[in-house]
Amino acid sequence: MSVPLELSVIIATRNRRALLERCLGSLRDQTQDPGSYEVLVADDGSDDGTAEALEGLGMPFRLRILRLEQGGRAAARNAAIRAAEGRICLTLDDDVIADPGLIAAHVEAHAGAGPVLGIGGLTQALPRARDWYAREFAQAWNRHYEALAEKSVDWTAGYSGNMSAPRSALLEVGGFAIPELRAHDDIELAYRLSRTGCQPRYLPRAHGLHDDQKPRKNLLADSGRQGEIAVELSEQVPAMLPKLLGWFGATSTREIRLRRLLLALRVPPVALAALGPLVPGEGRQGIWFDFVRRFAFWRGVRRSTDRARWAQITRPVPVLLYHAFSEQRSPDRYVVARRSFARQMRLLSLLRYRVIGFDELARALREHQLPPRRAAVITIDDGYRDNLEVAQPVLRRRGFVATIFLVSEKLGGGNDWTEEGELSGRPLLSVDEVRRLQDEGVRFGAHTRSHCSLPGVPDEQVAAEIRGSREDLERDLGAEVPVFAYPYGHHDERSAAVVERSGFAGAGTTHPRLVGLDEDPALIPRVEIRSSDSLLRFLGKLRHGGH
Repeated sequence: MSVPLELSVIIATRNRRALLERCLGSLRDQTQDPGSYEVLVADDGSDDGTAEALEGLGMPFRLRILRLEQGGRAAARNAAIRAAEGRICLTLDDDVIADPGLIAAHVEAHAGAGPVLGIGGLTQALPRARDWYAREFAQAWNRHYEALAEKSVDWTAGYSGNMSAPRSALLEVGGFAIPELRAHDDIELAYRLSRTGCQPRYLPRAHGLHDDQKPRKNLLADSGRQGEIAVELSEQVPAMLPKLLGWFGATSTREIRLRRLLLALRVPPVALAALGPLVPGEGRQGIWFDFVRRFAFWRGVRRSTDRARWAQITRPVPVLLYHAFSEQRSPDRYVVARRSFARQMRLLSLLRYRVIGFDELARALREHQLPPRRAAVITIDDGYRDNLEVAQPVLRRRGFVATIFLVSEKLGGGNDWTEEGELSGRPLLSVDEVRRLQDEGVRFGAHTRSHCSLPGVPDEQVAAEIRGSREDLERDLGAEVPVFAYPYGHHDERSAAVVERSGFAGAGTTHPRLVGLDEDPALIPRVEIRSSDSLLRFLGKLRHGGH
């Protein structure tokens, strides 16, 4: 009695006969019942006798050779997916040497409830040539896979060199992209599969050795192509933008400055890689490798974008956070003097920042759109009367819009949540004063009903404070209140979840960093501007964030 065919291994190849035979040899020694899987070799127009050599191989599993006209790896894989008879398709690169338990681990992963995108583990073989960059690449690759075992994975971890999915799902999404992508074809497919409900799962026991022996020049070219294709995919599928291009600023200020300088000078990555052996100190070559690899990627991005789009991708947005204002300088950190505020707004104008509403930024993040070039956001918490008397005339003069976050049940009253300092008892805007500001274009957001610290209140009160404040303000103002700010910046999973369920476009925190493309709209960082900030300090916060 035959065993039902569980899995089809799909190997696309062209003129790599020796590597392919090595890969097939590793599949011969699998612990999985050989009657439960087949191997389909999609021969993409080889002229080295690949198909003829395979026909004479004796294998314990069913081996099929698809002789195809040369059309590229994606087309070859898609042909094999259509021809496959297993309920699971496992794509395997021809330069992978499978551990004995690789197929069994993939089959086991698909035995549970719900469709799975199985991402098998891979170890990169160290280069046999004396190539420092290729050696560091292999070590970084291996660290990456070790890290996958310690975290939940998403579609960005997809690598088609050892990846499985239900055949039905692959057919539903149309298989690999045609025309064939020059890079990122695996994560693009993984993204589409995840959208159909396939849950990405890392399978460390589905392990293989990846032995491609690529030299430095090819690895750097790969990084550049990945940058180019990341731009293309982000334009075609905006939801991929945060993951693919949202990490420009995820490093030190020093690296960002050096990266920008070298890009401006058009320094080729191969020239930087040539310096690797000269880098002194233990572990420093690894640091230099990481820099060069990231540089090669962003050089690819830069080549594929115009100046305006490049700025939108790589310049994070400063969201400035103010509280209160006064005519004279104040020792209270939350009370900014009119003169200081006016100078700060003048600098924003001179630097040609485009001030947008907090709601515009939140919607751009939620819809995976790039913010306007040189965008900045001005937010003011609590809604003191001095926002009307001191701040708004300055903002009006510059044509800047601000978003004021109001404590809905305190309108017309005073600050009763601060026990000491200048904010204690400070008068708050009345409903009529809020409407006056509304007529002048000022935008408003909710800041709870009572200015409580949300992590410290009962579950039922969290919803009342967040959703209730929005309902109060929309009733009083007769307009949508689309955004929220956490009092004191305090938030937890409960409050962020209620913000989402309440339909807010976004919510502000007090994390003192600039806003990148990959921010969670419910947790948008803001940079507090203090009364003691000099103009130079203000400029530093505009460019780099910080306290």
